[in-house]
Amino acid sequence: MDAASAEKSHLTLRDALAGLQAGVLGTLLMIAWLMLSSASAGYSVWIVPNLFATAIYGPEVYQNHFLRASWPGIALILAIYGACGMVWGALCGAFLRSGHRPRFFALTCGIVGLIVYYCFNLIWKYTAPLIPLYGPSRALEVGHLLWGMALAKAPLYSQRIAEAATDQPAAHQEEAEVRSGEVIL
Repeated sequence: MDAASAEKSHLTLRDALAGLQAGVLGTLLMIAWLMLSSASAGYSVWIVPNLFATAIYGPEVYQNHFLRASWPGIALILAIYGACGMVWGALCGAFLRSGHRPRFFALTCGIVGLIVYYCFNLIWKYTAPLIPLYGPSRALEVGHLLWGMALAKAPLYSQRIAEAATDQPAAHQEEAEVRSGEVIL
């Protein structure tokens, strides 16, 4: 592998990791929003995680209180949208290599979040039909909008990862300072 292709694969990995970071942050925002909207509607905050847990455990875990299946429901949401964030980071990183974000990039990312919502709505219809049937559609749309807007931070996270990778570790900096400085007896 030559140096150019090694640098390109390194950039893609960095961009994918930055997308993962943005995707997980956006997912946490989405989960917080869904819990808040569930509580304001008079339901338990665990209703949406339990709804997503039906994809793993079946319809009997869709209940209006905390269950052992609530945590796997949250983990499923984090895994799915974190992976989508990785894909977004890898695709978007190559596009945004110039260092500046286009105008209305956060809005564009929010629209991407809504497109992901409608695509997943079609997928869930066949794989876990309770999710599109009982899911709070408006709250899920707003949650996906928040998730998408959080994806707009992926180029910033990629830049921070690159800066951290080029800095010398603190132990080597001290060692370099001692070697270049005067010896005090």
